[in-house]
Amino acid sequence: MKNQEKFEWSKFRDLGIEYLDEDNPAKQRTGVSRFYYSAFCSSRDFLNENKTYLDKKSEKIMTSKNVDVHRETSKIFKNHPKFKKDNKGKIISKNLNKLRKMRNQADYDKTIKKPLSEMINESKKISDIILNSLNDLT
Repeated sequence: MKNQEKFEWSKFRDLGIEYLDEDNPAKQRTGVSRFYYSAFCSSRDFLNENKTYLDKKSEKIMTSKNVDVHRETSKIFKNHPKFKKDNKGKIISKNLNKLRKMRNQADYDKTIKKPLSEMINESKKISDIILNSLNDLT
């Protein structure tokens, strides 16, 4: 891949789909993580490409590599007036938060109460809701 080529975040989603029917915990956990990053990075880029921020502090966070960008992305969708119609922003925000929680469990928790097969399937559904909602906003 050339340096100037843009990465398509949908490729992470594709990888997650490959792991849906796996009976391998490492692959299932990786799939949950890939679904999150496909949805999160697409959401973050949508906001940055449209220069949609709450204020100067919000813009600074969104254009940084700071971990706060995850929370700020959700916060912008929840609170920006541009996304109030049909509660699209709240839907994206709520689902980003759910998906991030599952990703954190998959990436950091040694034991997970929910079966991984359920978790990966749910993370795909939530990721699809977010990506479809972003498409509706364009």
